[in-house]
Amino acid sequence: MPSRVDRRRNMQALAKFHGLRFDYAQTFDATRANALGRASGYATNGTHLACYLSHLGVYKRMVEEGIETALILEDDVDMEIDLKQRHALIMDQAYKRYKGDWDMLYLGHCTSDASEPGMASLDTANGAATASAVPGGNGRAPLFIEPADRAAFLQRDLTLYLAEYPMCLHAYAVTRECAKRLAVLLEERLRTVGQDIDLVLAVGVEYGMTTVLGASPPYMVQVGRQELPSDLTMLRDGDTAQRLLRSTLYHLNLRVSNPQTLPPYMDWLWFKTD
Repeated sequence: MPSRVDRRRNMQALAKFHGLRFDYAQTFDATRANALGRASGYATNGTHLACYLSHLGVYKRMVEEGIETALILEDDVDMEIDLKQRHALIMDQAYKRYKGDWDMLYLGHCTSDASEPGMASLDTANGAATASAVPGGNGRAPLFIEPADRAAFLQRDLTLYLAEYPMCLHAYAVTRECAKRLAVLLEERLRTVGQDIDLVLAVGVEYGMTTVLGASPPYMVQVGRQELPSDLTMLRDGDTAQRLLRSTLYHLNLRVSNPQTLPPYMDWLWFKTD
């Protein structure tokens, strides 16, 4: 949002460092979203609706302007310093392994995905319990992983995988054909359910509505609410902050703490750096 000069400063710094050009989309705050929600009879309101409408607006613009593929970034992102090299590798895999046939590509996600490379071996080695769920954690329980296993997972090679239940929308690409379907889905869900937009999309993936790929490890992450307070929630617990190996914003002195020591995902509540 234009009022968040701290976030705009960060995005401009990222664009300059990486040689990127951002087109800033229209966004909604809770007050404006609520006014539209009351007039339209939407089933959700407040911050959830504001997020819905911001992403929905991008989908509609893609359809109207014939934009074939768009990378959608929220304004609380940070990126790996070697962003372009990582992205080139991921796109090479997307075309070689999937022939470019995908609907959404998550370059960042905030919780672990059961289909993500390395997760199955961690679960097997540590006796995963699926009955105790972490909110947003795909029904997975936070586990204590031995330091050696933790280190091996964090050092895994960058790869592309077929995502089952991707969460968070801070950094993802979407095709125009998928945007058409998402615009219809979200318009319908706005009037019938009151869930977060990322939950709606994740359930859509689970039921085969879209073909979604994910990058592991993610190379675009959220800064976190302690360092960059959110306009869409009053939480200040930093629970959205994620690990980066070499943070661009930290390198540019725009972050207080080095995210290298953070957990890789929000549902890794047991993570420690020992």
